[in-house]
Amino acid sequence: MVELQWYHVAIASVLILVNGALSIALGLGLEKRLFISATRCVVQLTIMGAVLQTIFDAKNPVFVILMALLLITLGTNEAVFNVSKRRHIYMFPSVLVSMGCSCLIIGTFGTRLAMGVDPLHSPKEFIPALGMLLGNTMTAISLGLDQCLSQLSENKEKIELYLSMGATRWEACRPIAIEAMRRAMLPTINQMSIIGLISIPGMMTGQLIAGASVMNAVKSQIIIMYLISGAAAFGTLSSVMVSNSPMMITSFLQAVCV
Repeated sequence: MVELQWYHVAIASVLILVNGALSIALGLGLEKRLFISATRCVVQLTIMGAVLQTIFDAKNPVFVILMALLLITLGTNEAVFNVSKRRHIYMFPSVLVSMGCSCLIIGTFGTRLAMGVDPLHSPKEFIPALGMLLGNTMTAISLGLDQCLSQLSENKEKIELYLSMGATRWEACRPIAIEAMRRAMLPTINQMSIIGLISIPGMMTGQLIAGASVMNAVKSQIIIMYLISGAAAFGTLSSVMVSNSPMMITSFLQAVCV
């Protein structure tokens, strides 16, 4: 594999300048966000690389656990405060627990049993797999909660009508929860349906560049996609169920939401 230097990165950054020029020429107004995002990309990945190199060299399970908890916390913060348009009063802890439990349990199951990693705390396999699960689960949870909370807010009168007619809170909100789950799962389902046909996914590409056999890269990518599907489903389900719990419904009906 070619050992990349920073001047290789500088060559690729020309495309960012081109995109910025196009934004200015067409009046898109995206040039500021583009350059901020590109700068964040460099800074965040550089810091992440330095941290991962330390963890990979140490091979200490304590460092692996701490890194996993940090990634879960950062992913929760991104999903709650930067992606979601609406929030309920217990959204951060509920998403933290939902995302953490789903990704840790499925990540552990996947790396140890499906991928045959031994020992389990091997950082080169567990942390990248956990990162991919968190990224996709974060997106699914954000989509599901956004749909759920928007519908709860927009259909407040309908829910109150159902409740006044004797329906339980779950009966009144069940269609909203189902639609939220459907919206959250569609991106993962669509991704699985086109993977290998239209696009070659990142993990498979990385393994091929690193010299892995083609079929081994294929099997690894299939496993990861199935793990992502499971983590996204369980994480979104638990988050949506919390949002549709009696306490949360009462809070919405009393307009205690932002």
